Amino acid sequence: MRIDSGEIVFLFGGQGSQLYRMGEELYRQNPVFRHWMERGDAVIRRITGRSFLHELYEAPHRISEDFDDLELTHPAIFVYEYALAAALIDAGIRPSAVLGASLGEVAACAIAGACSFDDVLPALGQQALALQRGCRAGGMMALMADPATFSESPVLSRRAALAGVLGPTHYVIAVPDMWMEDVEAHLRARKFLYSLLPVRQPFHSPWVEPLPTGASAALLQVPFSPPRIKVFSSRTASQVLAPDASHLLRAALDPMRFRDAILEVETLGPSRYVDVTPSGTLANLVTANLAGSASTVLAVGSPFGREATGLARVLSKLRAA
Repeated sequence: MRIDSGEIVFLFGGQGSQLYRMGEELYRQNPVFRHWMERGDAVIRRITGRSFLHELYEAPHRISEDFDDLELTHPAIFVYEYALAAALIDAGIRPSAVLGASLGEVAACAIAGACSFDDVLPALGQQALALQRGCRAGGMMALMADPATFSESPVLSRRAALAGVLGPTHYVIAVPDMWMEDVEAHLRARKFLYSLLPVRQPFHSPWVEPLPTGASAALLQVPFSPPRIKVFSSRTASQVLAPDASHLLRAALDPMRFRDAILEVETLGPSRYVDVTPSGTLANLVTANLAGSASTVLAVGSPFGREATGLARVLSKLRAA
């Protein structure tokens, strides 16, 4: 059944959204999702000699463990989001726009037809190897606070970088290893609500520049085409008419302007947002940015799994709309 989906926007996220066993129920039950996961895993095995499917579903990992091995998470997030979007499209849910944040910008561009799965995934595999081996160590934290508190804090403004403004009371910071203890002590003393993201690198900050040798070379060889649908970017907080490798490289380096990007999409009128991230966290952030809007937000994934059930629920609601 094909749905008239002129106002559907798919949301793609990046590092921090991943978790062990993500998509397991869909992998067992949805042939489209399984096809793309297995196809992607075969590509990454040839490049790294490692299988993210094995680590996700066969190795004895618990969902509560941090899935923070960049060689695996970097391609796995892309493949998961592409596979879930493909499953939705196969079920008749065709977006008229996509919005990416960080690594999610790559998946958004691939679903929009600006680059192909088979071209961009090998580049991400090579990039993951280079980043894992040569990127400065650090981490990222999500804070539930007014973003103004970042610049008001002498510790945060000196020891961290504002990696992204996600909502009116949500932002992300990047911190190099040498200052991690200082920043955490400060946050605890100030009674900030925060969480450590499962990331070992301080992305979206000056501390990951310049990129390690090899982190950009493969992506620069990927061919790009004009997208078939609208592509919105959290890097630029605007529509990107001609995505290219340089834009996607900067998407991991520049701060995320997710709140501004959502507000820009909202200027087009009410939308039905569909979060295709593994944990479904973008849905909550969109909701926080939509005060007074007639838009709706749905998510398939969650930290508790059961994505096949989530997909059925999302399809039912979209078909009923």
